[in-house]
Amino acid sequence: MSIRATLVDNKSIRTMLKPQPVREKIKLGVVGLGHRAVGNVIAKTVNYEDYELCCVCDLRKEVTDTIVADVKEKYGLDIRGYTDIEDLLASETLDALAIQTDPRKQVPIACRAMEAGLHVMTEVPAAYTVEECFRLVSTVERTGKTYLLMEQLRYGGYVQAWRSIVKKGVIGKPLFAEGEYFDNKRDAFYQDDQGRFYFLDQAAGNSVAKPTWRHLAPTITYLPHELSPLLHILDDRVKKVTGMSARNKSYSYENLDRSDMQVALMHTEKDAILRIAVSHSVPGIPRGELHTHWHHIKGTEGVLEWTRSTKESGKLYVNGWHLKDPIEVPWTMQRSDAPAQAFGSGHGDADFYVFAIFADALLRGIKPEFDVYKAVESAIPGILAAQSINDGSNPKDAPDFYPGESRKFGEMPKQEARYEQSDG
Repeated sequence: MSIRATLVDNKSIRTMLKPQPVREKIKLGVVGLGHRAVGNVIAKTVNYEDYELCCVCDLRKEVTDTIVADVKEKYGLDIRGYTDIEDLLASETLDALAIQTDPRKQVPIACRAMEAGLHVMTEVPAAYTVEECFRLVSTVERTGKTYLLMEQLRYGGYVQAWRSIVKKGVIGKPLFAEGEYFDNKRDAFYQDDQGRFYFLDQAAGNSVAKPTWRHLAPTITYLPHELSPLLHILDDRVKKVTGMSARNKSYSYENLDRSDMQVALMHTEKDAILRIAVSHSVPGIPRGELHTHWHHIKGTEGVLEWTRSTKESGKLYVNGWHLKDPIEVPWTMQRSDAPAQAFGSGHGDADFYVFAIFADALLRGIKPEFDVYKAVESAIPGILAAQSINDGSNPKDAPDFYPGESRKFGEMPKQEARYEQSDG
């Protein structure tokens, strides 16, 4: 059954963009055909009447051919398949690309697509270097295209509730916030050219099993999933970052040459301290709908906390309410204001909002609150934390991504060389 991907009927209030060229349906191409692309992007866009899935692209021809055939069999749609992004851009008349590649490769593809006149969605994290962050921002400015990072946690119900509570001053001035992403990805560190993943013991001595981005990228660079909701709640941005790490060889798995635990300590523009810990090789506590994620905020007058386990609820404590104990609150990802079409979309129904916000931008001229500046502001602390770890945990200053004295609108910054060198 076809459903709409929009928040307009839900009376969502946002700023209007200039009129966009897309009018009826978003002609979409999907680049990178891993599990997330097939199970999320393709599965949704074929059912959202606001989207028209036109083509897919992957370096692996056999994977591309398989997906084209599967879409024909499951949905009755004839789509085209490509193995080269330049061939796709030269052959197709599209409105947008959803880029689902290895995150270390997505910025060049995204910028190339925007320069070719397409709007873009990419997965988390937005970028892996400071230079990539500036390249994304300057390309969006220069082309005027819509860029949306597909980070869905920030649209969750409890995130909206906490943002309202903080904005109203219920817990006073926020002073400390923390988050964690712990998920044992022992079956996601190696993959072959056919897309098959291997457990670590299966990968040992296996010539076809190659390290994935989770294996190669610094663990802490995956913090945007935790940081994005916190920055949204606090309406803030990070100014300074320090990173710390356990040794660069796993204690959990003998043949995993990467850290089991990395932590970023951050200072924000509004004078709050943030701490986020990330691991892909230790288990998280079962917490029901968000077993890998956890958030906590302390203010001058109170505390907000996500549930610590499936046997308890989240917490709210306000000093002036004369409470003997914190109030147990069943915070949830589900939103009470969610349209019916959000139900069952994934990640506590938050996946729907990514597609609805992108559709509203392209079809209805509604500016996304989570724009390219906020996207790179969620990525840069992880990048700087990794640099800090390599530099003896010395603190790093976060650059300002908005145009100003050091960077003109649509251009790379004057100090690009300094930033680029620090990414080494």
